[in-house]
Amino acid sequence: MIIDFHTHLFPKRVRSNRRSYFQSEPAFKRLYESPKSRLVGAEDLLNAMDENQVDKSVVFGFPWTNSDTVKMHNDYIIEMVLKYPDRFIGLGCINPARKNA
Repeated sequence: MIIDFHTHLFPKRVRSNRRSYFQSEPAFKRLYESPKSRLVGAEDLLNAMDENQVDKSVVFGFPWTNSDTVKMHNDYIIEMVLKYPDRFIGLGCINPARKNA
């Protein structure tokens, strides 16, 4: 069995409008400002897993500084793990520097 242990999944809301997060999320901007930096959703990842004979992936979001974005992204991860329980293993993602992390 092949398990990819480090995979970021992004909800459509982030994938379709990444630039809107740059001003308030400098770490996200640093990593994903380049159009070559791909943001993928669950179906994209499943296709790549199938092409590369990966059985499961540990999936998680991003350590956002905005609490609402953290919740939205972690909710997406939960939704995708419930939708594809045989393929995805979920991992919650928080920013440990946040006061109420």
